[in-house]
Amino acid sequence: MEDRIFLRSSIEVQDGGIDQAARFLADNPTPNLLIVESTGQKDQMMAQLNALADACAPGTNVILIGAQNDVHLYRELIDLGIGDYLVAPVDADQIKDSIMTLYDSVDAEESGRVIAFFGVSGGVGSSFLAENVAYELMAAYEAEVILIDLDINYGTGALLFNMQPRQTIVDALTSNQPLDEATLDQYMFKFEDKLSILPAPASLGTGYHINGEALDKVINLARGMADFVVLDVPHLWEAWVPEVLAGADEVELVCKPDLTNLRNAKNLLEYLGPKRDSSAPTRLIFNQEGNSKKTDLDDKDFRTALAKEPAISIPFEPDVFGLALNNGEVLSKAAGKAKSTKSVQDLAKMVSGREDEEGEEGKKKKGLSLFKKK
Repeated sequence: MEDRIFLRSSIEVQDGGIDQAARFLADNPTPNLLIVESTGQKDQMMAQLNALADACAPGTNVILIGAQNDVHLYRELIDLGIGDYLVAPVDADQIKDSIMTLYDSVDAEESGRVIAFFGVSGGVGSSFLAENVAYELMAAYEAEVILIDLDINYGTGALLFNMQPRQTIVDALTSNQPLDEATLDQYMFKFEDKLSILPAPASLGTGYHINGEALDKVINLARGMADFVVLDVPHLWEAWVPEVLAGADEVELVCKPDLTNLRNAKNLLEYLGPKRDSSAPTRLIFNQEGNSKKTDLDDKDFRTALAKEPAISIPFEPDVFGLALNNGEVLSKAAGKAKSTKSVQDLAKMVSGREDEEGEEGKKKKGLSLFKKK
């Protein structure tokens, strides 16, 4: 229940095995996934499954835990429509792997990769990197990308792309009509065909505070609409922020190479570590490296304190960044040959999940989201 994959899932555990499951479901709604256990032999187990089938809604996903290690029984159960059969005793990793396999063929190919950018302190340039990486993902892979600006009061998504949107993410989150992909698309504006931006109002007068469940619905819809979903997460610590960071496929912790950022990065890594696994990278990104050459910490300082090195360092080039911001352009258009531009392009390839260790484009990795559907 504590695994990041199931962070937004509703999980209920009851004693009693498969017989109790049939009795319970006779009077209660059927869940999307049912995990049941039986200690009976084959004939008894089949009778129990028949009773369970009568109580379940059609199409229910079922994982069965049984006592018999029999390949012929396994094949027969799979032919009957059981999603997976595990031999007791089982541990948490076996159940997780079984669920991932069961849902992999259903959701993964249609699920976009969620990449969250979060500044470990204010003013580190996390938003600017999120916006530029979103553009570079579109440019590098000719992919559909959605950028969601979650900084309600100070968001810069529309500003960087030189747009004046009529609707924003607040409109989507507070919509009175049922939200689906077509409706969500109406709240976005397009940039060069394949990049869609769901901007923030950048206003102090909205009075709106993000609701985690409403945001979860928006992110789930966006996953089905694009190859990549880039989240610009503001430097806040409201209840919805750690949930978004824990649930993303990628988290980029953007920091300056100084002591304050080292401390904050340490706190974040310790907090997020138990909520994320090795299949969900959490990276440190150095930004504005060289801004204070005499006082900057280096990779070794971070590695010693955090047992983790920055994944990439983006040099401090104020003229380049200022030109892009003032002109409402991405870096590659404002200064295509700058070192910082090349670093951002490398970062986009790194977080895409489509590059192997040698940097060659590989097959798209499959992901899994079990956020609770609304």
